[in-house]
Amino acid sequence: MTATAAHGNGSGGGCVFCAIAAGLAPAQTVARWPDALAIVPLSPVTDGHLLVLPTSHVPDAVFDPDVTAATMRRAAELAQGAGPANLITSIGPAATQSVEHLHIHLVPRRAHDGLHLPWTVPAPVVAEAQTTSDDPTGAWL
Repeated sequence: MTATAAHGNGSGGGCVFCAIAAGLAPAQTVARWPDALAIVPLSPVTDGHLLVLPTSHVPDAVFDPDVTAATMRRAAELAQGAGPANLITSIGPAATQSVEHLHIHLVPRRAHDGLHLPWTVPAPVVAEAQTTSDDPTGAWL
C-alpha cells in the first residue's frame, strides 16, 4: 500500500489533516517539511503538545511503514532537547485513534503533571463469577 499525495485529489477529501496539509483548513503550524508538518492540536493536554503528521494521506501507522518511519523521525527531531516526553500514535478507534490520518502526539511531560496514559491508571478487572471451588477457605472469592 502507498500513501496518496493528497487524499481526495488535493481537496482534503473529508480528511481534516489532508485539508490542513493542503492549506485548505486552518491550523497553528509549528514546523513544516516536504513530507510532514507539526501543528498544535485543538485541545493540547500539556504545554508544548504537538501533532506531527505526514503531508500525504496515510490512515494509520501500519498502512505505510515508510511514511510512518519518516513521520516518527520528524517527531523525534522536534523532541530533541525538549526533556521528558511521550511520542504516541494509535491504530484504530479501539486504540483511541480519532482521526483516520497518521499522526504522532509529541507530549512534553513534567513530574506530577497529572496526565495519565491509559495504561498507567489501573482499569477495573471484570472477571466471571466462580461458583464452586475445592478451596474450603473461600480465598478464591
